[in-house]
Amino acid sequence: MEQQAQAQELRGLFHMLDHTAKIAEDASLTGAFSGGETRCITQFNNTLARLRALNAVPDGLFEELHAEASFGQIGIACHQLAAYLNEGLDSTADSKGWFSSFFGERFMENLTEEATDKPLGDMIRKAVPDFLTETTLEDIAETFPVTAGGKLTIDADCGGIDVQSTDDDTLSIRVQRAAQIKANRRAAEILKNLDVQIIHEASDVKIVAKFIGSAKRWQKRKNDLDVQFDILVPRHYNLDLKTACDDISVVNVTGDVNVETFRAGLRLQEITGRIDGVTSLGNIDLKAFNGDAVLQTTAGNIRIADGTGDVKTKTSGGNLQVVQVIGAVNGRASGGNIILRGCTGGADLKNAGGSIEVENDGPVLAKNAGGSIRCHLQEVSANQSLLLDLETTGGSVNVSLVPDIAATVEAKVLSGSVTTEFPVTVEASGTVKPDQLQGIINGGGPLLKLRSVGGNIILRKIEADQPEEV
Repeated sequence: MEQQAQAQELRGLFHMLDHTAKIAEDASLTGAFSGGETRCITQFNNTLARLRALNAVPDGLFEELHAEASFGQIGIACHQLAAYLNEGLDSTADSKGWFSSFFGERFMENLTEEATDKPLGDMIRKAVPDFLTETTLEDIAETFPVTAGGKLTIDADCGGIDVQSTDDDTLSIRVQRAAQIKANRRAAEILKNLDVQIIHEASDVKIVAKFIGSAKRWQKRKNDLDVQFDILVPRHYNLDLKTACDDISVVNVTGDVNVETFRAGLRLQEITGRIDGVTSLGNIDLKAFNGDAVLQTTAGNIRIADGTGDVKTKTSGGNLQVVQVIGAVNGRASGGNIILRGCTGGADLKNAGGSIEVENDGPVLAKNAGGSIRCHLQEVSANQSLLLDLETTGGSVNVSLVPDIAATVEAKVLSGSVTTEFPVTVEASGTVKPDQLQGIINGGGPLLKLRSVGGNIILRKIEADQPEEV
């Protein structure tokens, strides 16, 4: 009789878990029952305590829900406990049926593929689709009256930043926050420790988003967090943006732009004003700009196109490409290739371990250690004293010039040869040797200073209206 009563009680607890799970599932998917988490958490914890008292579940296998558990966490916990009880009950409702109907057949396939010696909770959490194990906080949305020429400052421990412009004299902010609890059920708790402060003073707005507590704790879980700052600013506005991770994007802004991130990329487009961008282990893309730019990345690629202004840029371990830029280019790379195409203005380039390829109107200074240099030059200013100063170690120097160019040549190689398609006039003090060439082309002009160690130097003619592909 006692056993029959206990079995009946177990079935009652089983069905209560079923009912609670369905409530939590509906709330998780629809957003209904706001504020009802506390009741469900209490119900689950009381059920678990009773099951332990009946010796229906072993100690240590299931944990109580913490006070801030989400509906998603409640639903999964109820399913886990009910699945365990189902093995010992003769019930028409089975946990596999619940899982299949709610999560789909693919969920059950994923679950059965897991090793049977793993804890049930880990197995279920890994098998659940990502979107069902994401917990979100309510968006932060604010709008402030500002005027053109103000400044937006963001200092965030994490989160992507997207800034675009509007014709209104307002600044609008939307902060979206989510945590993926599939890999770590503590991620939601960590997300709640992100303290977002917004300060509005006259025409300026400052956003500070910092984690409360140990930095080591949230840094280990930052890949499980999804934070996004979407901002609309007046078209004429200054930006100072910094995030410890995730991408930064700025589009269509007139003003000074200062951006910094880590292990992520920078995307900058249609900016008029000075640009400063720094990232580590991320790519930088700058397009359609008007103003001087300073860009640096540790191990990513840099792509710059369609702009006017002097550019200073550096990458370690990535490629550097500058296309259709009017202005002086100062470029540094280590281990990647440097490419300039369709540029107008001087270029000062250094590389180590990759090639340098230049199509440029204006003087070019280029040094390379461990790679070749190719230079295509069509137009020369009448008042230039220096045309090219190219030096490489471990590679060749290949220079293409229009046939009527007037220049003075100083070319030397070590362990290589110098060849030319141009007639070179050698003065009395000039030199013609296989490894040296000193003289003038078409009456003389700006200096061509060329050096190579371990490679050849080649001077060749190109048609003025047929740019060479470099």
